[in-house]
Amino acid sequence: MRNRTIGINVRVSENEKKKLQRNAKKSKLSLSGYLRKSGLQQKIYEVPDEKIYKIYTGITDLKYQFPYLNNEEVREKIEKMQSDFLDVYNNKEDGDEDGNNENMGN
Repeated sequence: MRNRTIGINVRVSENEKKKLQRNAKKSKLSLSGYLRKSGLQQKIYEVPDEKIYKIYTGITDLKYQFPYLNNEEVREKIEKMQSDFLDVYNNKEDGDEDGNNENMGN
């Protein structure tokens, strides 16, 4: 049986609710869970995007493959990771040429 039986009503604006929902989603928490942790001053962790995790695993793989690769192979792998990182940074999706962030270029 659930031990959370008491509700709390909080009024927020539409924009505040959207922002709270976005923050909860980034943390992989329900809105209730996010508000509970926030109100209880518990640590809330943002879960990394799957694309960022893929880049991280590429770096880890390169670390272990490095002694066995020639310079050209290393350069190609680093350039691919750099391109993937910039796509994530610029919020590019597959087939999207522009992205949403113009603060960083190739």
